[in-house]
Amino acid sequence: MNLPAEVSAFVGRAGMSDDVVALLDGRRLVTLTGPGGVGKTRLALRAAGRAGRLCPDGTWLVELSQLQDPELLGLTITELLGARGTPTRPQNEVLADRIGERRVLLVLDTCEHLLDVCAELVTTLLSRCPGLRILATSREPLDVMGEHVHLVPPMGLDAPLLFVDRARAVLPEFEVTDERLELVAEICERLDGLPLAIELAAARLRHLSPADLARRLDDRFRVLARRRSPALPHRHHALWTTIGWSHELCTPEERLLWARLSVFAGSFERGLAEEVCHDERLGAGRIFPLLCRLVDKSIVVREGRRYRLLDSVREYGAEWLRELGEQDQARDRHARVLLELTRRAEAGWRGPEQLTWTERLCSELPDLRLALDHSLRADPPLALELASGLWALWSACGLHREGSYYLGRALAANPWPSPARTKALWVAAWVDIEHFDAAAALARLDGVDHAYADHMIGVAHFVNGDDERAARSFDLALTRRDQLDAAGPGHTLTTAQLGICLARLGNARAEQVLRECVRRCAASGERWSRSIAHYGLALLLHERGDVSGAARENRESLRIKKDFGDVPGAVLGIELQAWLVAARGEGSRAAELLGAVDSLWRTAGLQALSLPYWAEGHMRCEAETRELVGSSAFEAAFTHGAALDVLSAYELAINT
Repeated sequence: MNLPAEVSAFVGRAGMSDDVVALLDGRRLVTLTGPGGVGKTRLALRAAGRAGRLCPDGTWLVELSQLQDPELLGLTITELLGARGTPTRPQNEVLADRIGERRVLLVLDTCEHLLDVCAELVTTLLSRCPGLRILATSREPLDVMGEHVHLVPPMGLDAPLLFVDRARAVLPEFEVTDERLELVAEICERLDGLPLAIELAAARLRHLSPADLARRLDDRFRVLARRRSPALPHRHHALWTTIGWSHELCTPEERLLWARLSVFAGSFERGLAEEVCHDERLGAGRIFPLLCRLVDKSIVVREGRRYRLLDSVREYGAEWLRELGEQDQARDRHARVLLELTRRAEAGWRGPEQLTWTERLCSELPDLRLALDHSLRADPPLALELASGLWALWSACGLHREGSYYLGRALAANPWPSPARTKALWVAAWVDIEHFDAAAALARLDGVDHAYADHMIGVAHFVNGDDERAARSFDLALTRRDQLDAAGPGHTLTTAQLGICLARLGNARAEQVLRECVRRCAASGERWSRSIAHYGLALLLHERGDVSGAARENRESLRIKKDFGDVPGAVLGIELQAWLVAARGEGSRAAELLGAVDSLWRTAGLQALSLPYWAEGHMRCEAETRELVGSSAFEAAFTHGAALDVLSAYELAINT
């Protein structure tokens, strides 16, 4: 046995070590894969040291990182086991004879640069040596029959424990306070949970405090660089060297794709990668095969249908992209692709794939932000179109604060009149109304001539409690239905909100307008406007005293809104459900709902209870509920409801 002695504690991953030993008990070839620096070698050595009963005739570590000539692989292992080959026989055969029927474990460490010869060697040895087990580490599988691939993920909750252990090796007096533990957790998260990076970071505590280290992580590779030590393998001298090792093993095409993928801020789908990364040098048809190869090399991480680069790997690719002089070009292409995705989402949002598109936009949010930030600097008109095209995220999905931020920047960068600016103004007004800031919305829309300007003016009047003016504005907007359907949520939203105003006015048209809206939405598969119409019917039935009918319609509205993560819609619907529950005499449940509403208002920073209609209804409901259960029971139930998160609050309202 030639396993090196452990020079530092093996922190965390005890369960994973057990898993690897169990795999070796049932399989003869186990390959640990994962990105550089994730701890494959350390895990392999720990498991090998604990697998003694499986290999009583010896365990042998073969370090391949220093071996560049594939022809020397068999000879190196043969000599390690104390044998000598002859020129007339293949080294693999000599090695197989040497092992024979002995129960031996070979640990082949760092196979990725010698995959073909390692695969050939492993195949030969396993077929001729029945007692042999092999534990390999590689950034990609050996791809041979009988191989069991075990992915080694970055460290999770144990990462801070590793940092603290290594910090105490450097500074024995290192103390863990609550404040320092938060910094350590931040450092470990920024380092992607990579054990190598964490160990290198901890070593810097000789010269930096944890706070200084956390601040300097943006320049991680410079901070983590240290003098080379002959006692360590070359690839462990710095994180950059570790990642560079993978880079050197890639083909030119793989390196180019890696560099271009670095423009993605978060995870990405295959289609986006193909659109962003292809050109005359990398045809669209080449992207997916290359992407798969990068996954095999543990450079790209696959997560279901999506892919991503670990942060450190992305930074290396970005540096390479700068070296190639392609950074601006790649970011421009990325922004254009995200704009085209937004256009498709906007068109598809009004149909049966509405929720699918909403989820897709949420998934791409990190890259949408990146595209917005880049285009605001490099192409302001593109930024304006992109920011206004994301109205579904900003309004329907409750990201109104972020929408306000980007729309404000885009409008400031595009001060001249244009159709794109007109659209951005009414979208920004919509976001203002999501803040229940009707005055800001009305000021923004002053002089804007568009159907959606009329629509948003109507919503502003509705929020202010002026239902007559609101209804007139909605009717005016519907006279230009072609504009409503050309962009934005479409005329059904205008119709639904008109119906709500008519319901609050007691107008005889209300029920017909709302039920027709529900019918049209159901026929087209549109759900967002349908949720508004159901809410309008709930208000209408509430005004008529039909508590059970109102609750049924409101629950349907809430079920739909829950899927979109709409907080303003949630608080209005949950508020109404509290009124209806109180009307049924269920005081404790009504108090819980009022507590949930209060918490959601405060969390979202909204001031809806200053608005006439809801403020009046809220105070009436609270008074009724206190009378039903008494102040003490009311406060207890209210406090319980206030502790709920938004999804739990939705569930509470839907199930009452």
